[in-house]
Amino acid sequence: MNLVDKLSDSYVNWLKQKITFKELENTVEITTPFMDRHNDYLQIYVQQKNMNKLTLSDSGYILTDLKLSGCDVHSSPKRKKVLQTILNGYGVKVSAREELFVESTLEAFPQKKHMLIQAMMTVNDMFMTSRDNVQSIFLEEVDQFLFENDVRFTENISFTGRSGFPQTFHFVIPRSRKSPERILHAINNPTKQNSETLLFAWTETKDTRRSDSKLLAILNDTDKTIRASIINAFHEYEVQPILWSEREKHINQLTG
Repeated sequence: MNLVDKLSDSYVNWLKQKITFKELENTVEITTPFMDRHNDYLQIYVQQKNMNKLTLSDSGYILTDLKLSGCDVHSSPKRKKVLQTILNGYGVKVSAREELFVESTLEAFPQKKHMLIQAMMTVNDMFMTSRDNVQSIFLEEVDQFLFENDVRFTENISFTGRSGFPQTFHFVIPRSRKSPERILHAINNPTKQNSETLLFAWTETKDTRRSDSKLLAILNDTDKTIRASIINAFHEYEVQPILWSEREKHINQLTG
């Protein structure tokens, strides 16, 4: 068994061991092994509407928590647009009660659960702000940087991984005569968990792309120092980290 197979099997086994299900009144509470920025395990709630229709939601947790932390994603048209762009990439909607939710059949439940969790983590990360100073949204800044430098890119691309689950990346720059396909993913808060999640997504995906395709991780180092162990982990998996403070150095690589 090669390293890719070992990593994939290890990850799937870890998910099975760590995920828990609890039956509540008319609802099933699922506690996942993924953590939010408070180091609390993310939970989703499943309601059965009929024999084969399910609704999965975060019960309003993500958007409410951000609002309580001083970041109301509905406070400006730009923020609402970025939020909608993120959710569209994962096929997730927002209810009138500010719940992130998806509708699913029993057969599609694993895939839909996976997409909802990814959306929760991405929204939580993209809108993470300082309690004292609400900063501009990182994903929007990356988008604007690419556009201003005439980089040819497509937003929110999903690829089916080896396990059959879709993996979504923020930007893809198509290959040219000079350069291979470049897949870009922005991490506003480069924690160990966020980095490992991206590395797993790439491990799942890279064998389905051309052999010379590259993943570039754009890391927000504004007002923060990124741990050397995180940078080293990207290099170990042949993923190129790009520090946001050094983005100008990589324009030629992105436009080629």
